[in-house]
Amino acid sequence: MQDKKALTLLKKYYLPYFREEKPSAGELETGIRAGVLAASSEITHDEMAAEIKRLSKRISLAAAAKSFLYSLSSGDTRYRTALSSLVWARSLPEHTAERTEGKPGSCAVCGCSHGLDGRESVDWNEYGVFRFLPPAQNGKSPDFTCAEYVLHDLREFEKLPAVEPCEEDYRILNEVFAVVGLMKPHNMDTALVSELRRRKLLRETGNAIHCLLAVLSICGVLESAERKGFLHGFTNSGSMGRYRDGLSFYPLFFWRGKDGVNYDAVKELFGSFSGDRLSPEKAILSQKREEESGRKPASKAAQYYTDGVTFVNLTNEERRYLALNDLKPEWDAVSLFSVTYFLKKRTLLFYEGNTIVKVIYEEQSLEDDGSVRWRQYSEYDTCLATEDRKLLLPLTSRGRAKPITAANVLAVDPFGCKVRICLKKNESTIWAGNYRNCQELAIGEEKRIRTILSESDFHAFMKDYIATCPENYFERVAEIREMRHQTVPFRAGDIFRCQTDRDHYTYGLILGKTRDLEKWKELPAVHSFRNLMAQPILVRMYDFVTTDAEMTAGQLSKMPLRPPVICTDEEIVWGTHKIVAHKELEPDDVQFELHLVRQGGKRDEAHPFAAENLTRLFSDLLPKEKRKPPRALWVEWGFASVEIPWEEVPKEIKAFLNEGVYYNSGAQFGIRGEYCGKTLAEIVGETPDHALRYNLLLPENRDQFRLVMRALGLPDDCSYDGFALRYGGISRQKYIELLKTRCK
Repeated sequence: MQDKKALTLLKKYYLPYFREEKPSAGELETGIRAGVLAASSEITHDEMAAEIKRLSKRISLAAAAKSFLYSLSSGDTRYRTALSSLVWARSLPEHTAERTEGKPGSCAVCGCSHGLDGRESVDWNEYGVFRFLPPAQNGKSPDFTCAEYVLHDLREFEKLPAVEPCEEDYRILNEVFAVVGLMKPHNMDTALVSELRRRKLLRETGNAIHCLLAVLSICGVLESAERKGFLHGFTNSGSMGRYRDGLSFYPLFFWRGKDGVNYDAVKELFGSFSGDRLSPEKAILSQKREEESGRKPASKAAQYYTDGVTFVNLTNEERRYLALNDLKPEWDAVSLFSVTYFLKKRTLLFYEGNTIVKVIYEEQSLEDDGSVRWRQYSEYDTCLATEDRKLLLPLTSRGRAKPITAANVLAVDPFGCKVRICLKKNESTIWAGNYRNCQELAIGEEKRIRTILSESDFHAFMKDYIATCPENYFERVAEIREMRHQTVPFRAGDIFRCQTDRDHYTYGLILGKTRDLEKWKELPAVHSFRNLMAQPILVRMYDFVTTDAEMTAGQLSKMPLRPPVICTDEEIVWGTHKIVAHKELEPDDVQFELHLVRQGGKRDEAHPFAAENLTRLFSDLLPKEKRKPPRALWVEWGFASVEIPWEEVPKEIKAFLNEGVYYNSGAQFGIRGEYCGKTLAEIVGETPDHALRYNLLLPENRDQFRLVMRALGLPDDCSYDGFALRYGGISRQKYIELLKTRCK
């Protein structure tokens, strides 16, 4: 029986990673008498290495192996690591202290960190603590392959009485080996620890089980093909390779489930006294544990899905019109379920042989009463090779095999086209396209799609959709499926075409790239362009919709332009929207956004447009009597800007500033021309809270525009050039001239 008081002292002073005090002389004496604590002593590295070799010759391998087995059922961990210490000690080469660049404070061979430059005192309890106690959750991690641990462990083991294992010990180790055999090829030691804990084979903590596996690994029982244990060879401390956070032992860190148990090492370690008690034939679980191993807990999400039934149950004809491959009945389907908060998810993998050729992903959000808030269905074609449907093989020679999980499968972009259908009241959407070439199907009919709520609604829509497709429809489908990914160069003056549905198009004019404009000395140091993420471009859409897909620059020059927007360039640079023409920019083509921003008490000069949001936030959080008015109103239009003290801002402007946000200092993701040919009333009717209703450059907001100009002492019909002339910006003509010389 071990002394509990002495163990408490060991746990208090030596188990934590950081400690502020050491045991008193009285406490140390108590622990030493109990055989738990050890007195410090001075030693050199070379003396340590020499004594380890002497002990390795005195202690028999059979005695250490019996002690390891004895510790399994008894739980007496004083006997456990002697086996790994002895194996390591026997393989340790004769050497003197050898420093390494990576860890100059320790020997590159044996890992010893004491006595490299002469005699040095060692507190052996720093190492001996792990002979009695498993590492704490956030405490120190043991190193069973360093000279200090091995020397202290073998010294103390010699003092212990000899022990003999019982049948229970053999049964436990055989069941541990049986669980190893159940591991998937990719499973690491952490997965093995979790499985052993779940099965309750040992009455120990997870960290204690991890340490037990480390002993087996050091002895070569759990080793990988590339990284061996120490039974027949030695690995220098400086050559052990990377470690991970948490408990990490060499070579256990490199072991995988496919490596299994090295029974040659088992026979060499235990065979002299165990006979055939430890063998592959005896590595079986008891009947109760066997039943548990075959019983897989059902996912909480499975109850929300039915085999062979999906949310929309696409037909193969519908798939062809949505650019998908047919779903073949002979393919094997495997379901993976998961639950994340209020989301219930199912991923269906369709196999042709050992290759995943199609994936269907469904998720639904449920209310507390079980009613459906929304559902989403995604289907795509792919080509993912697997190893016997157990491992997802890497796409390149530099990758590694991964377990087949929903997350790992969905992380790979589809090799074919994808369809995404979201069913939500008044917000349903359908999207189809190809991620790899950035092409998408222009389905259109957003108003009708928004009303789809059920499978029958979807099929009714698709029936009408198929019946009204133009004769050349599948030419576009083939383009989406087969076009290679491209990077399209573009410049200011390029005209691109957006397809809004199967028959209609809109066009847009590129005015410039903000990343280029940021480099111009004419752009003020404090400017909205400097706060944009991604690769933004300045664009004006032509304000009409047409069925003509071949309009020329000359024809478009007669069409009206909408106010400018800043958007990301992905759909242009990747060819989603095709560049169809180019024109020399004229002053009437050029326009910039007009920003109004309320400035708080302290303005961050590097990011002034954050002040509007902060001012609103603080104003909403504080009670009315403590709210402070903004310091100023910031007005930015193109390359010019001005501040108006807040007390000088007309009350009419303050009133409409309180109604909405009159600025847009961000870049919208892509552009599709969905507002072309529509009035502001129509846009707001479809999306009441849309930010466009506050755009002062729209004709419908001309009254607010006049208020701002009057506050600045400018005429009601002031143009951008007039504003720039007054506040130091460049004119539109100057902008065009600079584009020609700087942005070719």
